Amino acid sequence: MKLHSSSHAVSSATRFITPGQAISAYGVAEVVASSDSEFQKVDLVKGFIHWAEYSVVKAEECTLTKLDTLGFPLTYYLGILGMSGHTAYTGLFGVGKVKEGDKVFVSAASGSVGNLVGQFAKLHGCYVVGCAGSDQKVALLEEKLGFDEAFNYKQQKNLSSSIHLNIKNTQHIQNSRSIVQVLPQRN
Repeated sequence: MKLHSSSHAVSSATRFITPGQAISAYGVAEVVASSDSEFQKVDLVKGFIHWAEYSVVKAEECTLTKLDTLGFPLTYYLGILGMSGHTAYTGLFGVGKVKEGDKVFVSAASGSVGNLVGQFAKLHGCYVVGCAGSDQKVALLEEKLGFDEAFNYKQQKNLSSSIHLNIKNTQHIQNSRSIVQVLPQRN
């Protein structure tokens, strides 16, 4: 995960990428040496580290936490058991409070969070519709990730209307709670 993008507002938590300096990102690592009693050699950790073979993390800047893999592959802690998975789960169940049978619309459905939101919702018995920015991504959502329906938002003139038109069972929508994130129209 990058901490800064030119499209985001600057906050005290963001760091710029400077040519010649290591890039920081969320990752998983093994401790090779530590002067901090909390971390021992061969401990597995997760948090913000550098994209490098070795990374020195200062105690006052430490975002690392110990990692017990529970037998899962380390890569899971960068996806479904990492920030994307936590965001998807918390948004869907903590904020959205979806119930079995709900209709769930997912914008940016082929992204790291959106694809997990859709899959969690399907596993929970929801009807899931997603939008993405290409026909290839739409095919991925429907054919591989199990979304009930998907559409290419770049081919829509009015996204809000398209959400309702692209959901086939409109009677069921009128009789159930819908969770919809409507994006502002782009000029």
